[in-house]
Amino acid sequence: SRLQSDDEEREEQLVDVPAIIMQLKEQSEEISQGRHELRFEVEPRLTLFGNASDLESAFRNLINNAINYTPDGGQITVRWEKGDKGIAFSVTDNGIGIPSRDIPRLTERFYRVGSDRSRHSGGTGLGLSIVKHILNAQDARLSIKSELGSGSTFT
Repeated sequence: SRLQSDDEEREEQLVDVPAIIMQLKEQSEEISQGRHELRFEVEPRLTLFGNASDLESAFRNLINNAINYTPDGGQITVRWEKGDKGIAFSVTDNGIGIPSRDIPRLTERFYRVGSDRSRHSGGTGLGLSIVKHILNAQDARLSIKSELGSGSTFT
Protein backbone atom coordinates (compact mmCIF):
# COMPACT_ATOMS: atom_id res chain seq x y z
CA SER A 1 0.00 0.00 0.00
CA ARG A 2 2.96 2.34 0.59
CA LEU A 3 3.94 1.98 -3.06
CA GLN A 4 0.44 2.83 -4.24
CA SER A 5 0.11 5.90 -2.06
CA ASP A 6 0.53 9.13 -4.00
CA ASP A 7 0.63 11.10 -0.75
CA GLU A 8 4.07 9.90 0.29
CA GLU A 9 7.02 11.74 -1.14
CA ARG A 10 9.61 9.35 -2.45
CA GLU A 11 13.09 9.76 -1.06
CA GLU A 12 15.22 9.72 -4.20
CA GLN A 13 18.98 9.89 -4.39
CA LEU A 14 21.87 8.77 -6.55
CA VAL A 15 21.78 4.97 -6.21
CA ASP A 16 24.91 2.83 -6.41
CA VAL A 17 23.16 -0.01 -8.21
CA PRO A 18 26.32 -2.12 -8.69
CA ALA A 19 26.80 -2.19 -4.90
CA ILE A 20 23.18 -3.26 -4.39
CA ILE A 21 23.55 -6.01 -6.97
CA MET A 22 26.76 -7.30 -5.34
CA GLN A 23 24.89 -7.59 -2.02
CA LEU A 24 22.08 -9.43 -3.80
CA LYS A 25 24.67 -11.71 -5.41
CA GLU A 26 25.82 -12.87 -1.98
CA GLN A 27 22.23 -13.44 -0.85
CA SER A 28 21.43 -15.30 -4.08
CA GLU A 29 24.38 -17.63 -3.64
CA GLU A 30 23.14 -18.47 -0.14
CA ILE A 31 19.60 -19.12 -1.36
CA SER A 32 20.73 -21.22 -4.33
CA GLN A 33 23.27 -23.18 -2.23
CA GLY A 34 25.19 -24.16 -5.36
CA ARG A 35 22.16 -25.62 -7.12
CA HIS A 36 22.36 -23.07 -9.97
CA GLU A 37 25.03 -21.46 -12.09
CA LEU A 38 24.70 -17.78 -11.13
CA ARG A 39 26.35 -15.15 -13.33
CA PHE A 40 26.38 -11.45 -12.59
CA GLU A 41 27.38 -9.09 -15.38
CA VAL A 42 27.42 -5.63 -13.85
CA GLU A 43 28.76 -2.42 -15.35
CA PRO A 44 30.68 -0.71 -12.54
CA ARG A 45 29.91 2.91 -11.74
CA LEU A 46 26.57 2.75 -13.59
CA THR A 47 24.29 4.57 -11.17
CA LEU A 48 20.84 6.09 -11.39
CA PHE A 49 18.62 8.50 -9.51
CA GLY A 50 15.86 6.78 -7.52
CA ASN A 51 14.80 5.10 -4.30
CA ALA A 52 17.52 2.64 -3.27
CA SER A 53 15.45 0.43 -0.95
CA ASP A 54 12.62 0.11 -3.47
CA LEU A 55 15.00 -0.77 -6.29
CA GLU A 56 16.74 -3.34 -4.10
CA SER A 57 13.36 -4.89 -3.29
CA ALA A 58 12.40 -5.14 -6.98
CA PHE A 59 15.76 -6.59 -8.00
CA ARG A 60 15.71 -9.11 -5.12
CA ASN A 61 12.23 -10.27 -6.11
CA LEU A 62 13.23 -10.88 -9.73
CA ILE A 63 16.39 -12.76 -8.75
CA ASN A 64 14.59 -14.88 -6.15
CA ASN A 65 11.87 -15.78 -8.65
CA ALA A 66 14.53 -17.00 -11.08
CA ILE A 67 16.08 -19.16 -8.36
CA ASN A 68 12.67 -20.55 -7.32
CA TYR A 69 11.56 -21.39 -10.87
CA THR A 70 14.83 -22.71 -12.29
CA PRO A 71 15.52 -26.40 -11.70
CA ASP A 72 18.76 -27.53 -10.08
CA GLY A 73 21.67 -27.23 -12.49
CA GLY A 74 20.06 -24.33 -14.34
CA GLN A 75 21.66 -21.03 -15.27
CA ILE A 76 20.65 -17.58 -14.08
CA THR A 77 22.25 -14.43 -15.45
CA VAL A 78 21.77 -11.03 -13.83
CA ARG A 79 22.76 -8.01 -15.92
CA TRP A 80 23.07 -4.30 -15.18
CA GLU A 81 24.08 -2.47 -18.32
CA LYS A 82 23.64 0.54 -20.52
CA GLY A 83 22.33 -0.32 -23.96
CA ASP A 84 20.75 1.36 -26.96
CA LYS A 85 17.44 1.86 -25.14
CA GLY A 86 18.95 3.10 -21.86
CA ILE A 87 19.97 1.51 -18.59
CA ALA A 88 18.55 -1.95 -17.92
CA PHE A 89 18.50 -4.50 -15.12
CA SER A 90 17.63 -8.00 -16.32
CA VAL A 91 17.38 -11.51 -14.97
CA THR A 92 17.51 -14.37 -17.47
CA ASP A 93 17.06 -18.03 -16.58
CA ASN A 94 16.72 -21.31 -18.43
CA GLY A 95 14.00 -22.47 -16.05
CA ILE A 96 10.50 -23.77 -16.60
CA GLY A 97 9.23 -20.72 -18.48
CA ILE A 98 5.76 -19.21 -18.45
CA PRO A 99 2.85 -19.96 -20.78
CA SER A 100 2.30 -17.01 -23.13
CA ARG A 101 -1.36 -16.70 -22.06
CA ASP A 102 -0.24 -15.94 -18.48
CA ILE A 103 2.40 -13.28 -19.20
CA PRO A 104 -0.03 -10.32 -19.47
CA ARG A 105 -1.47 -11.15 -16.02
CA LEU A 106 1.77 -11.81 -14.11
CA THR A 107 1.85 -8.38 -12.46
CA GLU A 108 -1.73 -8.60 -11.17
CA ARG A 109 -2.02 -8.89 -7.40
CA PHE A 110 -2.31 -12.49 -6.19
CA TYR A 111 -2.11 -13.90 -9.74
CA ARG A 112 -0.45 -17.32 -9.80
CA VAL A 113 0.55 -19.38 -12.83
CA GLY A 114 -1.01 -22.78 -12.12
CA SER A 115 -1.66 -24.34 -8.74
CA ASP A 116 1.20 -26.84 -9.11
CA ARG A 117 3.69 -23.95 -9.21
CA SER A 118 2.24 -22.34 -6.09
CA ARG A 119 2.52 -25.54 -4.10
CA HIS A 120 6.13 -25.99 -5.24
CA SER A 121 7.41 -22.46 -4.66
CA GLY A 122 5.14 -20.94 -2.04
CA GLY A 123 4.73 -17.18 -2.13
CA THR A 124 1.71 -14.92 -2.20
CA GLY A 125 1.43 -13.88 -5.83
CA LEU A 126 2.30 -10.29 -4.85
CA GLY A 127 5.97 -10.14 -5.86
CA LEU A 128 5.64 -9.09 -9.49
CA SER A 129 2.82 -6.71 -8.62
CA ILE A 130 5.17 -5.01 -6.17
CA VAL A 131 7.94 -4.94 -8.80
CA LYS A 132 5.55 -3.28 -11.25
CA HIS A 133 4.56 -0.59 -8.72
CA ILE A 134 8.19 0.09 -7.81
CA LEU A 135 9.17 0.46 -11.44
CA ASN A 136 6.20 2.72 -12.19
CA ALA A 137 7.26 4.97 -9.30
CA GLN A 138 10.78 5.07 -10.78
CA ASP A 139 9.47 5.95 -14.28
CA ALA A 140 10.64 2.56 -15.52
CA ARG A 141 8.86 -0.40 -17.08
CA LEU A 142 8.93 -4.18 -16.81
CA SER A 143 9.39 -6.32 -19.91
CA ILE A 144 8.75 -10.07 -19.68
CA LYS A 145 9.83 -12.57 -22.33
CA SER A 146 9.37 -16.26 -21.76
CA GLU A 147 9.02 -19.54 -23.55
CA LEU A 148 7.48 -22.51 -21.81
CA GLY A 149 10.22 -25.06 -21.08
CA SER A 150 13.03 -22.69 -22.13
CA GLY A 151 13.19 -20.00 -19.47
CA SER A 152 12.40 -16.35 -18.99
CA THR A 153 13.91 -12.88 -19.10
CA PHE A 154 12.60 -10.10 -16.88
CA THR A 155 14.00 -6.67 -17.80
